[in-house]
Amino acid sequence: MKLFKTLFATALILLSSAAFSANIQVQAVSQHVHILSGKDYGTNIGLFDTPDGLVLIDPMPGEPYLAELEKTIQTIYRKPVTHIINTHAHADHTGGNAFFASRGAQLVTGTINRFDITHRVVKSHTGTDNIYYYKPGNVIFVGDVFDTSWHPTFYAGGVAGFNQAIETILSLGDEQSLVVPGHGEAASKTLLRAFRQNTLDWVNMVRTLSKQGLSLEQIMADKRAVELVARFNPQGKSPFLPSKAYERFVQRTLQVIEHESL
Repeated sequence: MKLFKTLFATALILLSSAAFSANIQVQAVSQHVHILSGKDYGTNIGLFDTPDGLVLIDPMPGEPYLAELEKTIQTIYRKPVTHIINTHAHADHTGGNAFFASRGAQLVTGTINRFDITHRVVKSHTGTDNIYYYKPGNVIFVGDVFDTSWHPTFYAGGVAGFNQAIETILSLGDEQSLVVPGHGEAASKTLLRAFRQNTLDWVNMVRTLSKQGLSLEQIMADKRAVELVARFNPQGKSPFLPSKAYERFVQRTLQVIEHESL
């Protein structure tokens, strides 16, 4: 039975990637759950076919792509989006809200107690990060609390907020739950735990080097820092982080550490 489910899911993914759009990638998680992502922004967009309507999570911006996104959704379900929800307020996750609202979809904010969704609010990537667990698909959309294509960005909640957010995600569903990050490939809870440990190791390493009196530039050049950053690059992208992004990552981490010591 397990083998059949795996083969079914694989077939759906292959059909999805071949049938829709050059700019919109589609992954079928189940008959009622799809993950879509746009070529430019790479935002993971959730699509749930629920008894209360078609729910869209985090529609990306970009006028040329939104019409294509809508067409892709119509190809999958042949009905309009009725509701929109967001994991957080950043434009790469909310930029398409107005487009779908203009076509009749309702933007749902605040606490959500419908659509078979379990909703939790944490503070990590931003001051308000929404976590959505859709039980019928056993899938968890977590926004940019988790990213499998970039370094962690836990600046709003610091280490404590980050830890609480990860624990919240782990408390939902079961070990077979699919965890969908804000960007990058969907992952297991095992990989989420590894992401947490790598993040904590990173903060502790930067804290240690800073206490030793190393400058920002010296921390960036330290072999331990370079090796730890590489852990956030499971796909082996080259280059992974542009120099300015790497500098900003170290700088923001130092700010978190300084704030927590006050």
